[in-house]
Amino acid sequence: MEVKQCDFCRMPYQSHGNKVCRDCLMKMDEDFIKIREYLYEHDRAGIEEVSEATGVTRKTILYLLKEERLIVGDENGPGCGFLTCETCRKPIHTGRICADCKNEVLSAIQENVRAVKTIKQEVKQRVEEEEESIKGVAKLSLKGTKR
Repeated sequence: MEVKQCDFCRMPYQSHGNKVCRDCLMKMDEDFIKIREYLYEHDRAGIEEVSEATGVTRKTILYLLKEERLIVGDENGPGCGFLTCETCRKPIHTGRICADCKNEVLSAIQENVRAVKTIKQEVKQRVEEEEESIKGVAKLSLKGTKR
């Protein structure tokens, strides 16, 4: 376990891989249910309206949006643009980065994985060649000791 600072309340807590402490996570889950139920009946509601109607803070709503648990409007539709991509500043409706930037990151990761696999194969081949070379030297030295 590692002691971290909660992304939400900034208090220290023992982390099991979470970004948020247990208390904030439980409160956020309760708030998420309130928001979800409100949005079932008021699907065009804005953040301020949802906050006032549910009692959930704007900060919590923004956090849930950035963690992709909520969506503001449709892609390029109403509500899109409330959030902006942290990479290219393009309007988005959920999360932290747009689909184009996600695809760029994914492509770069895949390219790096391919490069690492190629390097591993080259290293493996060199090791095998060196082992064969060493075996040949060992045979020669063994033949030389029988005299």
